[in-house]
Amino acid sequence: MSTPVEPETAPAPAPAPALDADAQPGSTAEFPSVAPHPPAPASAQTLSVLGLVFGVVGFLASFAAVGLVLALVGVILSHLGLRREPAGRSMAIAGLACGYVGLGISIIWGIILLATLLIPLLAVGLFAGIAGIAG
Repeated sequence: MSTPVEPETAPAPAPAPALDADAQPGSTAEFPSVAPHPPAPASAQTLSVLGLVFGVVGFLASFAAVGLVLALVGVILSHLGLRREPAGRSMAIAGLACGYVGLGISIIWGIILLATLLIPLLAVGLFAGIAGIAG
């Protein structure tokens, strides 16, 4: 006689691992929940970022002959950022480059503006002096 064939039963699923008391909801041992990292402190790169911003704004404003102070502030903040914030070194260097170029352009504009004011005044004074001697 033949023996009765028992239907195959699927193996019972493994029980889900128990969660720890401090585990986050929805996490398992295979897939732990991803908690966001705490934000970096606000002062980690503040001087470098401000140096870069002031350097770029001073560079752009120097083309309108008004960027001398902004570029100077950018250079100062970038130097402070280089010394105090090693994490923001690249931004501080970029701020220095933009700030120094902005300072150079502002100085050139200052020389041009000063020359355009002084040359006519010197010419008038020179001609007035010659007219006074001849007169």
